[in-house]
Amino acid sequence: MKPYRRKFALIAERPDVALRVVTPMRWYESFQDIVFEPEPDTPCEEFPCPIRFSGYGSRFYYHRGIKTHFRDFQPDIVHLEEEAWSLNALQTVRLKRKYCRNSRFIFRTSLSIPTKQRFGILPVWIERTVFRAADKAFPLSENAGKILTERGYTGEQTPFPNGVDVRHFYKMDVNALRDSLGLSGCFVAGYVGRLLQMKGIETLLEALARLVSRDNSQTYKLLIVGQGEDKPDFEKSAETLGISEQIVWIDAVPPEEVAAYINCMDTLILPSRTTPGWVEFFGRVLIEGMACEVPVIGSDSGEIPHVIDDAGLVFPEADTDALAERIHQIAHDAHLRNDLVARGLDRIKNFTWETIAERTYQVYQELLGEAAK
Repeated sequence: MKPYRRKFALIAERPDVALRVVTPMRWYESFQDIVFEPEPDTPCEEFPCPIRFSGYGSRFYYHRGIKTHFRDFQPDIVHLEEEAWSLNALQTVRLKRKYCRNSRFIFRTSLSIPTKQRFGILPVWIERTVFRAADKAFPLSENAGKILTERGYTGEQTPFPNGVDVRHFYKMDVNALRDSLGLSGCFVAGYVGRLLQMKGIETLLEALARLVSRDNSQTYKLLIVGQGEDKPDFEKSAETLGISEQIVWIDAVPPEEVAAYINCMDTLILPSRTTPGWVEFFGRVLIEGMACEVPVIGSDSGEIPHVIDDAGLVFPEADTDALAERIHQIAHDAHLRNDLVARGLDRIKNFTWETIAERTYQVYQELLGEAAK
């Protein structure tokens, strides 16, 4: 997706860098079939290649067109944006070993819980193979780095968060869209993401029901953008709670349209709930909300409090009353809203692709300097 290739385009703008991005030609994610679209005038070379097992991050691999990028391009650095136990990681290590043995190798991980893989011994063997081959790891957070160490990685690592493309996510005039959605004159709480139980949608629905029944001074509506297998259950819960008329459901939209829907919100909420096999490993929509100057609220699941820091409000996961109280605060306190917007704009300076690209380039330079010694 274009917004997430921005980091490499910025690195490639440097005169001492020749950079190739190899990416799946098609990818299925969040109930959408995403087709690669070239970025006009990008300074990096982009190569979409066909893959097997689209939509399965641990199983997919390239079945054509990738060999030449190792054999002929001969990169100084191979930077893999995939988990260390994936088939694509094994494919990358083998091609590097065969065609450009002296290249430095980086992999990225979004580990969030110290769990074992559920599909046999193969991922464990792949992971150990990748660990041995790696010169550097880029965990998504410090917690991910700790889990990486627990899993047996002993090499160097530098945490790198997800980024936000401020060319796409910014405050914009969406009055026409709000009108078309029936959201004018309302306080709009919003959610963007997959519609699954672990995302805490039930907590959000119950919090809205409490506000609708207890606060007659404000008209509340909920804008939910996304798809998921649990959507029918949530629609049934909304009906039981008597708030179906207060909810606008929008199916998943193309990435370039997400910002407009976020701008329709008066607060963006990520109410995730930790499960035995999952915890919120980042919450990218939070920094996208901050970039759009929308106050954010998140549960205390996983990395959410660390991403928000002091630039939003945090509530104990699954605590309906606490979430309702946080929404009420933002709805009725203009000073708080303005303060959170200002803090959010300051906070996202750490997460812009420009900042992350600069830091990534510095790590590249360090790796190449070590190789030259």
